[in-house]
Amino acid sequence: MRRTRSRGFTLIEIMVTVFLVALILSGVYQMLANAVRNRENIKDGLEGPKLETAVLDEIIRDLRFVYYRAGQLPADAGFWGRDRKVGGRDGDRIDFLSCRRSRLAELEDTNQSVVSAPLIEVGYACRESERYPGLIELWRREDYFVDDDPTDGGRYDLVYDKLWVFNLQYYPPGEDRTEKDAALEEWDAKVQHKLPYAIVVTMEYYVTPPNEGRNREPPSGKVRRIVLLTPARSVPPDVAAMDTGMTPMR
Repeated sequence: MRRTRSRGFTLIEIMVTVFLVALILSGVYQMLANAVRNRENIKDGLEGPKLETAVLDEIIRDLRFVYYRAGQLPADAGFWGRDRKVGGRDGDRIDFLSCRRSRLAELEDTNQSVVSAPLIEVGYACRESERYPGLIELWRREDYFVDDDPTDGGRYDLVYDKLWVFNLQYYPPGEDRTEKDAALEEWDAKVQHKLPYAIVVTMEYYVTPPNEGRNREPPSGKVRRIVLLTPARSVPPDVAAMDTGMTPMR
């Protein structure tokens, strides 16, 4: 009886099979990568407006309750916008007084954990992000004890940690400027002895952390808002002085 010898695969057949499997897997991987990328793009598009609203609403709410009276503090202090750079990009700072009720005030050595301060120091400052190299963190400062230097002290809370640019520009009242005048990068009440008429807030941000190095993608979004300032009059000068330890204006 004659035996038949089973025939195996040749080297060429194995190589062709491996090539076809690799080609199919590569196509599947590319499809999955595109799906993930599209998902992230959709997420950025949906989350961006929510982020803008959350961050800017906090800033605008503080600024709409801005408080300033000439002569209330030494040298007319009380509002200071500073041009700052973080990592070579705009990371500005602003400090002012606000009539917005304090959300952070706590009294030590008492049974009252939260108090309501009618006049508080508020500030926004930037620094380089510790978690995401190359990006900027935005912090909110609040001090419910107003002193002679309302641009320092208090407690800092992180607002957002994936900013690319945070820029503030200031416009004087109409009688102090012409249409051709450019916006100011800084505003100091000790120098101008008044508040600006408007502040333009520009913010560029990432929703998800970008790739590092040369392959870094552009920011997820950019937003620009104009805030018109109207000094709050809800706190009488004598009451503000009584609650903060300042000398009332006469």
